[in-house]
Amino acid sequence: MDGFEEIFRQKGFPMVGALVRCRRNNSLWRIMEREVWRRVEHDPDTAEPRVVPTFYLCFWRIETGVPPRVGQMEGHLYTLNDNSFEAHWEVITYH
Repeated sequence: MDGFEEIFRQKGFPMVGALVRCRRNNSLWRIMEREVWRRVEHDPDTAEPRVVPTFYLCFWRIETGVPPRVGQMEGHLYTLNDNSFEAHWEVITYH
């Protein structure tokens, strides 16, 4: 397991294919993609560029009679210090 997979596990991000529930409106979504992006931003102390690992999750809303990747999809970015995934999503199944 590489370092990024360990971070995915520690932060509770589900695998591709897992079902999650949106806490805001109680709708069901499936995780369609997981990626690691490397975003460059300036360090506030040194003003030098630094690489910040950013975790991308793509969600597809499950609706009766609608095939995967058709209908509503959303993508969200999370960083190491961002705990908003737990606040907005409940993992129903891990794949």
